[in-house]
Amino acid sequence: MANLYVKAVPPTDLNRNTEWFTYPGVWTTYILILFFSWLVVHSVFGCSPGMAWTIVHLCHFLVTYQFFHWKKGTPFAEDQGIYNRLTWWEQIDSGKQLTRNRKFLTVVPVVLYLIASHTTDYQHPMLFFNTLAVFVLVVAKFPHMHKVRIFGINADHTCMVSDYWFPSKARTVNHIGPRSCNDSAFWGSRCC
Repeated sequence: MANLYVKAVPPTDLNRNTEWFTYPGVWTTYILILFFSWLVVHSVFGCSPGMAWTIVHLCHFLVTYQFFHWKKGTPFAEDQGIYNRLTWWEQIDSGKQLTRNRKFLTVVPVVLYLIASHTTDYQHPMLFFNTLAVFVLVVAKFPHMHKVRIFGINADHTCMVSDYWFPSKARTVNHIGPRSCNDSAFWGSRCC
């Protein structure tokens, strides 16, 4: 009687926003997308291979920084807002640090940097842009940077009551319990 049920392995990630990255073949697809992006840039723009790698590296920086380290939350409503204050990087692998996926996503910009820098013969303007891009991406991926907002950039701030509602002075609203700027029951549609 005890063998009637199947012993299934639980999924590694219950977050629908990040579970796709645990599927087999995602790493290979990621690398192929980068390589085919290089082919497209190299053939369409007719630039040197080094310049094409630099363009791919900088585009990779812009896209991954925006979607991995800047944009917060998930596009799915069933998570009931538990990921609203977390970036995709903070959500991946349920927030565990130094996992295989995180290491892979840290190594990719470094390898792109090495390829782009070497193929441009370490020329000054390209080397500067490549170094800046890899520095920002790798520092953003450090375990010590988990949930850290430098200088409060992209942080969840407390709302200020503006001069629009109280023309005499702007002041911080003190209320019981934490409220976010997006709490429409408290603020209505106009907030921050």
